[in-house]
Amino acid sequence: MDHITREQARADIVALGLPQIVLDIVDERELPIPNLDLQFRVPYEIFSLDAAGQAEYVAGRVTPLWAGNSGYTIVAYHHAPERRGFFRFDLEGDDPRDTYPVGLSWQQVLVEEFQEMWEGERTPEELRALAALFGFAHVGRLTSELQESDLNTFEKSDAWRAAFIASIRD
Repeated sequence: MDHITREQARADIVALGLPQIVLDIVDERELPIPNLDLQFRVPYEIFSLDAAGQAEYVAGRVTPLWAGNSGYTIVAYHHAPERRGFFRFDLEGDDPRDTYPVGLSWQQVLVEEFQEMWEGERTPEELRALAALFGFAHVGRLTSELQESDLNTFEKSDAWRAAFIASIRD
């Protein structure tokens, strides 16, 4: 990726019109729900790299937004016209460039985050509060479908998530 500093990422987040909570994550502010910082962390793994280190990952202009639970999966925004949109990439693995779909909308990229929080037994109240913070419009449908689904394998879970993401048009 093109070299990016935390300050540039912050400016991009503002320009993209993302919710305040994304800035709070990047600024390492205290988040409003307990333990939320375990799932949404500043992507310091990227910001701590020099230009050569960042270039080993996704090509082009990319804005990292947060690191997931392990710190090794980054949620980001790609600015190139052919890949424009939100996506994830792994910092470890054989080829971090092609791990996840690209060009997702804000609503689509949040599906995996909310599925993980539901599986992590966040309460319905917490999920609704988080949906309001992130501007996620599909939390009701997501929790309803997850409660009714038998997702006892990774394959079933991945297939459900892909179908849910494909059904969102925003």
